[in-house]
Amino acid sequence: LAQGLHSRFCSSLGLARAEGMSVLAAVARRGRAQGLLPVAAQHIGRRHLGESVRGPSATDLAANLKIAKEFFTKPAISYFGYKQQCVSLRLFVFAGVCSWVVLDLMLDPPKSSYWMRFGPTFWPSHVKNFFSPSAPPLFLTEKVVRETDAPNIAQQLIDTRRIAGQEGEEEH
Repeated sequence: LAQGLHSRFCSSLGLARAEGMSVLAAVARRGRAQGLLPVAAQHIGRRHLGESVRGPSATDLAANLKIAKEFFTKPAISYFGYKQQCVSLRLFVFAGVCSWVVLDLMLDPPKSSYWMRFGPTFWPSHVKNFFSPSAPPLFLTEKVVRETDAPNIAQQLIDTRRIAGQEGEEEH
Protein backbone atom coordinates (compact mmCIF):
# COMPACT_ATOMS: atom_id res chain seq x y z
CA LEU A 1 0.00 0.00 0.00
CA ALA A 2 2.76 2.44 0.92
CA GLN A 3 4.63 1.60 -2.28
CA GLY A 4 1.53 2.38 -4.34
CA LEU A 5 0.92 5.69 -2.61
CA HIS A 6 4.56 6.64 -3.02
CA SER A 7 4.56 5.91 -6.76
CA ARG A 8 1.24 7.75 -7.25
CA PHE A 9 2.65 10.79 -5.38
CA CYS A 10 5.76 10.83 -7.54
CA SER A 11 3.79 10.46 -10.74
CA SER A 12 1.45 13.31 -9.69
CA LEU A 13 4.50 15.56 -9.36
CA GLY A 14 5.73 14.44 -12.77
CA LEU A 15 8.69 12.63 -11.29
CA ALA A 16 10.12 9.52 -12.88
CA ARG A 17 10.98 7.38 -9.88
CA ALA A 18 13.71 4.87 -10.13
CA GLU A 19 13.81 1.90 -7.78
CA GLY A 20 15.34 2.77 -4.41
CA MET A 21 15.14 6.54 -4.98
CA SER A 22 13.52 8.70 -2.30
CA VAL A 23 11.01 11.43 -3.05
CA LEU A 24 13.54 14.10 -2.02
CA ALA A 25 16.14 12.72 -4.41
CA ALA A 26 13.56 12.61 -7.21
CA VAL A 27 12.60 16.26 -6.59
CA ALA A 28 16.26 17.27 -6.57
CA ARG A 29 16.87 15.37 -9.85
CA ARG A 30 13.87 17.08 -11.43
CA GLY A 31 15.12 20.49 -10.25
CA ARG A 32 18.58 19.89 -11.69
CA ALA A 33 17.13 18.76 -14.96
CA GLN A 34 15.05 21.92 -15.29
CA GLY A 35 17.73 24.24 -13.91
CA LEU A 36 15.62 25.38 -10.97
CA LEU A 37 17.98 24.88 -8.03
CA PRO A 38 19.92 28.15 -8.15
CA VAL A 39 16.69 30.16 -8.45
CA ALA A 40 15.08 28.21 -5.63
CA ALA A 41 18.09 28.91 -3.44
CA GLN A 42 17.73 32.61 -4.18
CA HIS A 43 14.08 32.52 -3.15
CA ILE A 44 14.95 30.82 0.11
CA GLY A 45 17.71 33.39 0.82
CA ARG A 46 15.49 36.39 0.17
CA ARG A 47 13.47 37.43 3.19
CA HIS A 48 10.86 39.70 1.53
CA LEU A 49 10.94 42.34 4.29
CA GLY A 50 9.57 45.12 2.10
CA GLU A 51 12.75 47.15 2.05
CA SER A 52 12.95 47.64 -1.69
CA VAL A 53 14.11 51.06 -2.87
CA ARG A 54 11.53 53.38 -4.40
CA GLY A 55 11.71 57.04 -5.13
CA PRO A 56 14.75 59.30 -5.44
CA SER A 57 18.04 58.61 -3.70
CA ALA A 58 18.92 60.49 -0.52
CA THR A 59 21.48 62.61 -2.39
CA ASP A 60 18.90 63.98 -4.85
CA LEU A 61 17.81 66.93 -2.71
CA ALA A 62 15.69 68.65 -5.36
CA ALA A 63 13.48 65.61 -5.92
CA ASN A 64 13.25 64.91 -2.18
CA LEU A 65 12.28 68.53 -1.50
CA LYS A 66 9.46 68.29 -4.04
CA ILE A 67 8.13 65.10 -2.41
CA ALA A 68 8.56 66.56 1.10
CA LYS A 69 6.45 69.59 0.09
CA GLU A 70 3.76 67.20 -1.15
CA PHE A 71 3.52 65.81 2.39
CA PHE A 72 1.80 69.07 3.40
CA THR A 73 -0.09 69.82 0.19
CA LYS A 74 -1.06 66.54 -1.47
CA PRO A 75 -2.26 63.47 0.45
CA ALA A 76 -0.64 60.19 -0.48
CA ILE A 77 -2.73 57.74 -2.48
CA SER A 78 -0.88 54.58 -1.41
CA TYR A 79 1.21 53.38 1.49
CA PHE A 80 4.36 53.54 -0.64
CA GLY A 81 3.65 57.15 -1.57
CA TYR A 82 3.13 58.01 2.09
CA LYS A 83 6.33 56.20 3.05
CA GLN A 84 8.32 58.10 0.40
CA GLN A 85 6.89 61.39 1.62
CA CYS A 86 8.00 60.53 5.16
CA VAL A 87 11.47 59.45 4.02
CA SER A 88 11.91 62.64 2.01
CA LEU A 89 10.62 64.81 4.85
CA ARG A 90 12.91 63.04 7.34
CA LEU A 91 16.01 64.29 5.49
CA PHE A 92 15.03 67.92 5.93
CA VAL A 93 13.65 67.55 9.45
CA PHE A 94 16.91 65.95 10.62
CA ALA A 95 19.00 68.72 9.05
CA GLY A 96 16.72 71.39 10.51
CA VAL A 97 16.72 69.99 14.04
CA CYS A 98 20.50 69.56 14.07
CA SER A 99 21.01 73.08 12.74
CA TRP A 100 18.60 74.52 15.32
CA VAL A 101 20.38 72.78 18.23
CA VAL A 102 23.83 73.93 17.08
CA LEU A 103 22.64 77.51 16.52
CA ASP A 104 20.93 77.58 19.90
CA LEU A 105 24.09 76.35 21.65
CA MET A 106 26.15 78.98 19.85
CA LEU A 107 23.82 81.87 20.65
CA ASP A 108 22.95 80.88 24.22
CA PRO A 109 25.57 78.48 25.60
CA PRO A 110 25.11 76.76 28.96
CA LYS A 111 26.64 78.54 31.95
CA SER A 112 28.39 75.46 33.34
CA SER A 113 32.14 75.42 33.87
CA TYR A 114 32.33 72.17 31.92
CA TRP A 115 30.89 73.88 28.83
CA MET A 116 33.18 76.88 29.27
CA ARG A 117 36.23 74.63 29.46
CA PHE A 118 35.35 72.07 26.78
CA GLY A 119 32.91 73.99 24.57
CA PRO A 120 33.65 74.96 20.97
CA THR A 121 34.96 78.41 21.93
CA PHE A 122 37.83 76.79 23.82
CA TRP A 123 38.86 74.44 20.97
CA PRO A 124 41.42 76.81 19.39
CA SER A 125 43.38 76.95 22.63
CA HIS A 126 43.26 73.14 22.86
CA VAL A 127 44.78 72.91 19.38
CA LYS A 128 47.42 75.52 20.26
CA ASN A 129 48.35 73.68 23.48
CA PHE A 130 48.58 70.41 21.61
CA PHE A 131 51.25 71.72 19.26
CA SER A 132 53.06 74.00 21.72
CA PRO A 133 52.52 72.92 25.33
CA SER A 134 53.05 75.68 27.89
CA ALA A 135 52.71 73.54 31.03
CA PRO A 136 55.86 72.30 32.77
CA PRO A 137 56.83 68.71 32.02
CA LEU A 138 55.40 65.98 34.20
CA PHE A 139 58.81 64.58 35.22
CA LEU A 140 61.70 66.71 36.46
CA THR A 141 64.47 67.40 33.99
CA GLU A 142 67.10 68.40 36.59
CA LYS A 143 67.72 68.06 40.32
CA VAL A 144 65.77 70.48 42.50
CA VAL A 145 67.99 72.58 44.81
CA ARG A 146 66.30 73.93 47.95
CA GLU A 147 67.60 76.63 50.32
CA THR A 148 66.24 74.92 53.41
CA ASP A 149 68.56 72.53 55.25
CA ALA A 150 66.07 69.91 56.36
CA PRO A 151 68.46 67.67 58.36
CA ASN A 152 69.69 70.70 60.41
CA ILE A 153 66.12 71.85 61.16
CA ALA A 154 65.12 68.33 62.19
CA GLN A 155 68.10 68.08 64.58
CA GLN A 156 67.26 71.49 66.15
CA LEU A 157 63.67 70.45 66.73
CA ILE A 158 64.74 67.15 68.27
CA ASP A 159 67.34 68.74 70.58
CA THR A 160 65.69 72.00 71.68
CA ARG A 161 62.17 71.80 70.33
CA ARG A 162 62.91 75.16 68.68
CA ILE A 163 64.37 76.47 65.47
CA ALA A 164 67.34 78.77 65.94
CA GLY A 165 66.66 82.42 65.09
CA GLN A 166 63.02 82.39 66.15
CA GLU A 167 63.16 84.19 69.53
CA GLY A 168 60.08 85.64 71.07
CA GLU A 169 57.75 82.70 70.58
CA GLU A 170 56.47 81.04 73.67
CA GLU A 171 56.37 77.33 74.22
CA HIS A 172 52.97 75.96 75.07
